[in-house]
Amino acid sequence: MLAMYVDVEQKMWDRISPFVTFAYNTARQDTTSFTPFFLTFDREAETTPDAMFQEPIEYTAPDVVARLVTQAEESRQLAQIRTLEAQEKDRRRYNPRHRAVLYQQGDLVGIYIPVRKVGRSEKLLKKFFGPYQVLRKLSEVTYEVHDLIRPLEDENKSKDIVHVLRMKPYYDPDLQAHFNDSVASDDRRFGESPWKERLYRTNNTLKIPETDTLEPARMLFF
Repeated sequence: MLAMYVDVEQKMWDRISPFVTFAYNTARQDTTSFTPFFLTFDREAETTPDAMFQEPIEYTAPDVVARLVTQAEESRQLAQIRTLEAQEKDRRRYNPRHRAVLYQQGDLVGIYIPVRKVGRSEKLLKKFFGPYQVLRKLSEVTYEVHDLIRPLEDENKSKDIVHVLRMKPYYDPDLQAHFNDSVASDDRRFGESPWKERLYRTNNTLKIPETDTLEPARMLFF
């Protein structure tokens, strides 16, 4: 929301931040059907027109306290129920299309690290860096990895815990080029290469049957 109102030079964002914050806190959320302000204070925020034209309502102190306590508890419980329902709906929509990604100890991976450079298109910048080596699996979606580029004395700093969505198999560019040249040469000699149908992968490592004469390519990833 802030990006919609900030100027090109991005120098006045702090002046509009209070207004954007107020707009966000008073916007009704699709999941809970309540505004963040209401769930926090058990009442809707008063705008300038509300303060100018609202008719005064007389409440006694005990009535106000009892109403606020009851309404606040009911609203928060309802918001929690609606949030759980929305999460369940997202889970049912996501799971059928989700394919589990598993990495083994010792696998080489690239890690997604967002990079921004002045004067460069963010879409064209390199986003995955590595190689990193998988040290161990911590949960279904997190792994501990080790940056192989860092010096050995920085071993502690080179370790990181990353989500599986930030990981992808790493391939050696030099090996990839060598393999592509071999396949292209074979295609020119024999037409459509039979190797393409006979290659198979085990634990992220490209394997070639021993009866084949094509040089095996180790740690070649796609």
